[in-house]
Amino acid sequence: MTPALEIRGLVKTYQSVFGKPRAAIDRLDMLVEPGQIHGFLGPNGSGKSTTLKTLLGLLRADGGEMRILGEPVPRRQADVAPRVGAIVEAPAFFGNFTGYKTLSLLAKAGGVPKDRIGTVLNQVGLADRAEDQVRSYSLGMRQRLAVASALLKDPELLILDEPNNGLDPAGIREMRDLLRRQADRGMTVVISSHILAEIQQICDSVTIISRGRTVGAGPVSQVLAVADKGAYRVRVDDHHRAAEILTGAGAEVSVAGDHLIVHDLADASWVSHALGVNGLWVRELAPVAQLEDAFLSLTGGAPRGGAFRPVDDSDWSDEEQSV
Repeated sequence: MTPALEIRGLVKTYQSVFGKPRAAIDRLDMLVEPGQIHGFLGPNGSGKSTTLKTLLGLLRADGGEMRILGEPVPRRQADVAPRVGAIVEAPAFFGNFTGYKTLSLLAKAGGVPKDRIGTVLNQVGLADRAEDQVRSYSLGMRQRLAVASALLKDPELLILDEPNNGLDPAGIREMRDLLRRQADRGMTVVISSHILAEIQQICDSVTIISRGRTVGAGPVSQVLAVADKGAYRVRVDDHHRAAEILTGAGAEVSVAGDHLIVHDLADASWVSHALGVNGLWVRELAPVAQLEDAFLSLTGGAPRGGAFRPVDDSDWSDEEQSV
């Protein structure tokens, strides 16, 4: 299948105050398969927003290749634009317009059927505030309106920069469910976010960048392996007794709510055996690795290069070798 998004060797430079060029994006690679929810992660100033703006034609690249839904951009940006919905950085709306009027004007400008407005307002949970002026909206409600505007075209590719900004925990869960439903329908979703726990819950794959370069990419499980330090989550009927047994056998154990964490474990089967001979049967034995750990491991030292699978040169025709 044709990837939903491909970036290879992308370069974007700016002139510094000292007159020397500074690479905001330095030969960055990114690949997103269709139908996935893909997380785009990096520290502040790593080049995430610059990458998205360049991809969407808001900035001009200085080198590299980009494709959206199989089409080379920016050369065919106008052709592919109707198939893409996006919000990058904080969107601005007219405060004296209602939510409905805001979307109505956007729908008219984009040639979108009017009945889509009610659909997207329902999807983002703003149907009951549609006739209120945007100036009365909270930050979270404005963010919902921005997502609604990106969904108006019912796009094949949805690109969202910090979609959970301003949302409360219930709103974050609703947004997660909304994006998963879109992906289940076949939409590809790219999320740039700093809420790593949320990315770990919702995303199928991630790209992590640092100082404008890809430092890690792939399925979430593969990226988490970077942070695997031999910690395992253990659930049994009596976790306090289990902790005593494992501690007595020399393991480093911590109790966390309704489960245990066994640290620096070389052989997970040892836990099952140690508890089983004492009449405790393991209900869950799973490795514990947090995306935050992998993120810090990959970006803390700003390593160069990463686990990205490069796009084969044969996938690109000669006429598409430059932006």
